[in-house]
Amino acid sequence: MEYAHYYNADRLSSQAEEAAAVCMQNLSNWRPAVDEIRAWPEYSQQPLLSLPKLARKLGISEIFVKDESRRFGTDLGSFKALGAPYSVYKILAEEVHAKTGVYPTAAQLRTDKYRDITRNITVCVATDGNQGRGLAYGAKIFGCRCVDYIHDHVSEERAKRMMALDAIVIRIDGEYEASVNRAKEDARMNGWFFVSSTSWSDFDNDVPQHVMNAYMVVLEEAIEQIPQLEKITHVFVCGGVGSIAAAIFQGFYTYIRGTQKAPSKVPRFIVVEPSEADCLLQSAKNGELRQSEGTLRTLMAGLACRAPSPAAWKILKWLASDFVAVPDSAAVEGMKTLAHGREGDIPVVCGESSAASMGVLFESGTNSSLREKLGLDENSQAIMFGLEGATDPAIYESLVGKSPATIFEAQCQFTA
Repeated sequence: MEYAHYYNADRLSSQAEEAAAVCMQNLSNWRPAVDEIRAWPEYSQQPLLSLPKLARKLGISEIFVKDESRRFGTDLGSFKALGAPYSVYKILAEEVHAKTGVYPTAAQLRTDKYRDITRNITVCVATDGNQGRGLAYGAKIFGCRCVDYIHDHVSEERAKRMMALDAIVIRIDGEYEASVNRAKEDARMNGWFFVSSTSWSDFDNDVPQHVMNAYMVVLEEAIEQIPQLEKITHVFVCGGVGSIAAAIFQGFYTYIRGTQKAPSKVPRFIVVEPSEADCLLQSAKNGELRQSEGTLRTLMAGLACRAPSPAAWKILKWLASDFVAVPDSAAVEGMKTLAHGREGDIPVVCGESSAASMGVLFESGTNSSLREKLGLDENSQAIMFGLEGATDPAIYESLVGKSPATIFEAQCQFTA
């Protein structure tokens, strides 16, 4: 299967900017969420890794990988462990305040102080695994109930890892969207809280806003560790419904713009998604929201989405430069390239749903057409966001030929 590429001619247009303005404003106040999460006992900054030898082989100046494989431990190991728990904290704090007049701290919610209130609250989500584990983790530490809805493509191991965090897991016969519809309807009927980054109303309601603001921990850490932000030329983020790409792109743009009305130079913002779940590329090609006509059968389970988030799409239409849809082989190649530390760089554990970005970079080393389309050259400095680790260790090892534990152990010689 071929790589499909589409360059967004609407990028940075005044019309696209106007359409995205409300979303951008609603997501502009992420600092309180970042500060809150950084105060949690389990928080530690996750690294930005440099792969200089691989960059040299691929004919570019630098490759950085934002590594989320150990976010709140390898059992969670995903950026999704930020948004869902933070949203649970905010939901429970509001519910306690409504009944007591007091806003509890996150530390207080970890105790039994308000457990008589929180134990009767249920949060739910539709998930392929990462968001479900993150939500179950948040419910467990802050003291409420969690129900995770999974679709029929989700592996049994991912379901078991949610249940290990005390989540009730309900498998739906159908695609991801079927699990979304069931979760939303059950939440409506039962008075539960549906926790998702997908917004149908410009991120003007609390939960998607909380989730997106929490994701900015990833962006803030990356910005702090990039040696020279102004030299970054390419930013690669995985697709899905588009929420995390929208969050990262809007954060980058905000930092680059600073106090300027508009920056003089903006990096290429590149979205990578599966060929069988290419709703963002199809939307870009048609200039409006479109569903993917693919099968949604892909190794990149976290990206197997039929349709974009309407609000995230507005930001992507304005800021994303390139949309690339790739076969599963790109994800596998990316996983292997990172896991084996090719050319002698530090090895990295990166799961299926993020590794395709590395697959695209690796392909560009020999595919001159793709290289030219993406504007890559010897001066390019690229950052890819490795947003998950080994979310199903058995599948991961079968694909790369090494266990995650072996790779984490090999990293030690580079970080000692």
